[in-house]
Amino acid sequence: MIALFLLILVDSISATVIIPLLGPLLIDPATAVFLPDASLPLRNFVSGLLVAVYVFLMMYMAPVLGRLSDQWGRRPVLILCGTGVLLGNLFAGLAIDLHLLPLLFLGRLIGGATAAAQATAQAALIDTGSNKARLLSYSMLFSSLGFVLGPVVASTLSTISFSAPLHLCTLLTLVALALLLTGYREAPKPDRRIDWSTISIWEGVRCFRDAAGDKAVRAILSCFVLMQVAWGSFFVFISVYLMAAPNLHLSLTQVGLFMSILGIGFCISNGLVQPALSERFAMRPLAVAGLGLNAAMMVVCLIVGSAYQAYAAALIAGITINIAYPSIVTLLSDRVTPERQGWILGMVGSGAALGWGISSLVSGALGGLGQALPVVLAAVLMAAAALAMTVAGRVKGAAAD
Repeated sequence: MIALFLLILVDSISATVIIPLLGPLLIDPATAVFLPDASLPLRNFVSGLLVAVYVFLMMYMAPVLGRLSDQWGRRPVLILCGTGVLLGNLFAGLAIDLHLLPLLFLGRLIGGATAAAQATAQAALIDTGSNKARLLSYSMLFSSLGFVLGPVVASTLSTISFSAPLHLCTLLTLVALALLLTGYREAPKPDRRIDWSTISIWEGVRCFRDAAGDKAVRAILSCFVLMQVAWGSFFVFISVYLMAAPNLHLSLTQVGLFMSILGIGFCISNGLVQPALSERFAMRPLAVAGLGLNAAMMVVCLIVGSAYQAYAAALIAGITINIAYPSIVTLLSDRVTPERQGWILGMVGSGAALGWGISSLVSGALGGLGQALPVVLAAVLMAAAALAMTVAGRVKGAAAD
């Protein structure tokens, strides 16, 4: 299992490490590596495009690779994903060293297209037959750690060079691949074979169509996407609000601490709180409670009067969102057969990417009307997700309900 958890960690670090670097690489004229003579709107557009190509390729390809892992096997798809992450990091680091923007885009394209390591590794963990909810929660702990470590690695190693964080990710991916090749074996399934007639260039569209055709999956996945839209709006814009709020005016350092505490909440929840609660409560009430409490914490963040109150709200928000997340994923996993675990977990990754893409567009438009509006929208949508989750997917009486 160590190889699977490490691959999830590396995949998460690799997905987030580039984000803090885009400002100095493209936006700040004093440090710009790419397009230094271009207009600021063009550089902002290219920066957003580098994020968008990764997110939308991940959205399309995650369920494709998940379904392929159901037919071909987890191990070969994990090796494929790990190799893609390796090449994405390698090309991105070289692109920064050589000042080659097309190579950076190539790295992002490859990285996004193969960013299904987490979903496939989760399916491999479920295949072991152990406690599903606990294993999913622990996998999300490593994903959360990567989410926290990515920006830390970027800010720390960028003092050496802007490419250093990518080179470290390349090295970590090599280690994860080596452990995967030498330490992970899946149980043989002689009847497993690839049915190429079910996998084509349109497979990403088919996966969404199949999800829409399953009433139980459709309802729960819709709640999950709604949750991701809400969380994306909150996560991206809460720092802007906290710095601009008349009763707060937090500094950049204080906002950074707020985001770090949010990440600590992720880890506490995935490592301790959610696994303990999952032993005592069913997944649906945990999901509803997590979503509802998270919506309440978003409202609290709008009315706090001091930095310390904001930090407390951040910790609870980080814990509650990660009570809901693995609970919903477990509900989705329970609604498909073991032969379709790769597909449904790929749909989870795709749904998360879709939700964040929608939140970026909608909240970006609202942000121009006031810094609080995206956070208000996030709270409303999260509360709506909690209400919808009370009835979502009840067409199947799973034990997890």
